[in-house]
Amino acid sequence: MQKPLRILMLLENNPYLKDIRVRQEAQSLAKEGYDVTVICPHSKGRFSHDVHEGVRIYSYPPPPGGEGLIGYAVEYGYSLVMAFFYSLYCFLRRGFDVIHAHNPPDLYFIIARMYKLLGKTFVFDHHDLSPELYRYSRFGEEGSEKVYRALMALEIATFKAADYVIATNASYRQVALERGQRKPEQITIVRNG
Repeated sequence: MQKPLRILMLLENNPYLKDIRVRQEAQSLAKEGYDVTVICPHSKGRFSHDVHEGVRIYSYPPPPGGEGLIGYAVEYGYSLVMAFFYSLYCFLRRGFDVIHAHNPPDLYFIIARMYKLLGKTFVFDHHDLSPELYRYSRFGEEGSEKVYRALMALEIATFKAADYVIATNASYRQVALERGQRKPEQITIVRNG
């Protein structure tokens, strides 16, 4: 009997149980026999390990709060470090075959590249257009062209690292094709809801 494919999901912007899209994806995979683990922030501010409907969840205390661009940089940097250490723990303890990263942020390619050297597959689940969210968001006039270009570079680096991309709709698929230079067979649309 063949061992089930082991999937490690990385989630930064919500605790697992509060993110309906990620929860539905993970539970669907678990119901189909995949071995699914999620790394994410904890809603109550602590480290924990839990199993919910067949999905293992490793949670870390949420990042320190902050305002503006510095706050985001601290949050994303902290979450990247926490996800890396938990991924290493999962790799050494149970192993995994696929690293499945949800954005934002477009930083998990850094972790994925390391595991790709070990033959792991990287799936980029593209929830948000981070450069556009920045440009047209609450940062308004505070937003700089340098930050926009940096976010664009991170998104492109994530696309380039990805073996497969999950897009939420046809327009995101088009972004993956054009900006991300992915091939049509590397992209699957999985709608929200």
